[in-house]
Amino acid sequence: MVGQAHTHAQLLAQLEERIGGLRSAGRQFDQGDPVGARQIATQVRELVHHSRTSTALINRLGLDRQLTWVDTAGVTHPKTVTSSACLTLMKIGGGPNDRGEYIPKLDLYPPVPIRTRDGGRIDRGSRIPFDHWWTNPVVKDPDGADYSRKQLVLALDPAGDIDDAEYKAAYRAVASSRWLAPAVVAGRAAGPATLRANPLLASVRQIGYEVLQTVSQQRDVIDATRGPALVTLAGAASARPSITDLVPDGPVPLSG
Repeated sequence: MVGQAHTHAQLLAQLEERIGGLRSAGRQFDQGDPVGARQIATQVRELVHHSRTSTALINRLGLDRQLTWVDTAGVTHPKTVTSSACLTLMKIGGGPNDRGEYIPKLDLYPPVPIRTRDGGRIDRGSRIPFDHWWTNPVVKDPDGADYSRKQLVLALDPAGDIDDAEYKAAYRAVASSRWLAPAVVAGRAAGPATLRANPLLASVRQIGYEVLQTVSQQRDVIDATRGPALVTLAGAASARPSITDLVPDGPVPLSG
């Protein structure tokens, strides 16, 4: 496999491309196109997901231990048995058959305390270490299963690496949830009402917002990394099997 050499300046240019892609996909989602959430998942995965088969852009830049990450969610309550989607708000409609719609919080949140994984409290919108941000439980489905930002992003990303064991595990976990499965299994075939009643897409939109805020607030940290570093990257793999090959045999049940 042929390697490609990238200067630090070129990697910073890639970072700006990813940030621009996040902004564009966010606008697309906000204008009513759910495909924007999938594009956000791809941009976030390329920025932060580091595995045996891929190197995250923040790692290539040496930022993986430098940046802290904006948290607008906190963690799900460990003793609560009801479902919760900490990255979103519920918009209630006026019709008798309207089940409501999950929407991203964006900046519509007060700086009130949120729960941390260690049981403490911080103001909503504070920054936390990357490992906490990426792996904290932020969604709990009606069956009591918790899901992290990492699982939500990897499961929704249509361009993920099929050879990545973490990617496969995330997809299978989310596809097994009666609540979240329609967004990843049915994809575009799911009706608008089904997608609106599902917190996955809005949650990933909010994750994109958090990444943009993280970068915006720490431009000084990013600029301080500028230097003569040269990074060797492996070439991209060729065609891979479809992620739908990972879905268990038979349809995923969507009701109890």
